Amino acid sequence: MRVVTFGEAMLRLSPPGRLRLEQARTLELWPAGAELNVAVGLARLGSEAVWVSVLPRGPLGEIVFAHARSFGVDVSGVRRADDGRMGLYFVEPAEPPLPGRALYDRSGSSFARLDPDAFDWPGLLEGASGFHVSGITPALGEGCARATADALAAARSAGCHTSYDLNLRTLLAPPERWREQVESVAPSLDTLLCSLDDAAAVFGLQGALGDVAAGLRDRLGIERAVVSCRMPADDGLCRESVAVDSAATTAASSPSFRGVEPIGAGDAFSAGFLHGLLTEGPQRGLELGGAMAAVKQAVPGDAPVVGPEELELALEGDVRMRR
Repeated sequence: MRVVTFGEAMLRLSPPGRLRLEQARTLELWPAGAELNVAVGLARLGSEAVWVSVLPRGPLGEIVFAHARSFGVDVSGVRRADDGRMGLYFVEPAEPPLPGRALYDRSGSSFARLDPDAFDWPGLLEGASGFHVSGITPALGEGCARATADALAAARSAGCHTSYDLNLRTLLAPPERWREQVESVAPSLDTLLCSLDDAAAVFGLQGALGDVAAGLRDRLGIERAVVSCRMPADDGLCRESVAVDSAATTAASSPSFRGVEPIGAGDAFSAGFLHGLLTEGPQRGLELGGAMAAVKQAVPGDAPVVGPEELELALEGDVRMRR
């Protein structure tokens, strides 16, 4: 199964431990990016994952390029640019009641300055079963928005399953812009993935997961909407998720977890869901998505460095050390 993802990568810089940024004298560096994380997750599960992007030439771009390739992601669709820069973002982790925070330094990145006519989407999508993008990509500029629309239209013409993670980032654009973006490409979408909080912020939809998913599906006129949220569990948290499509409503609960490293958990869910959906159907997609998001909480960094055997053990509730 070949799945193509399209989006920007950045470098994430975080203080070690629970230091605040103004206290830190060293910073941990992690390659990051929603669609790159999804590609890594798909590759870890055995899919043929292709990541399409633009990286600047030089050592910072090489860090991300090598990161993607090290996990078996096909990087043949990554363009190298002589202009622009590598986007950065700084994350300050925290424990309640102190909120964590993110600071973006991505203006003028090579990806944001891309030429939408430079991508041969029919060629990039040849043999693909699926195409995935998030709402972050079209929010980065007019060229990125046009490239996203072109890619989704080409994927629809090629018979690919198309998926779009809403992935609201209010530091990039207000919720109204996020709504306009997804509505403009809805005719090319099969599946929308969305958190319960994002559905409320972007569309004003509230209530039970199934009702919100049905509302999103009907409003956008798409085949399927998947909505998830974190819920309390006996020994931590769990992720509840519901998928509503033309055939049925399916639901699943993830294994319980503790929020150690929540960054990238939504991307892990998308990867697990897409792998399960395209191989066995939406129920399996919800199960794998929830398990992958839960296990990702225990993995530092943005990428879901998780294997299929670990997901099966998590679904069985088996957390014994293997030796």
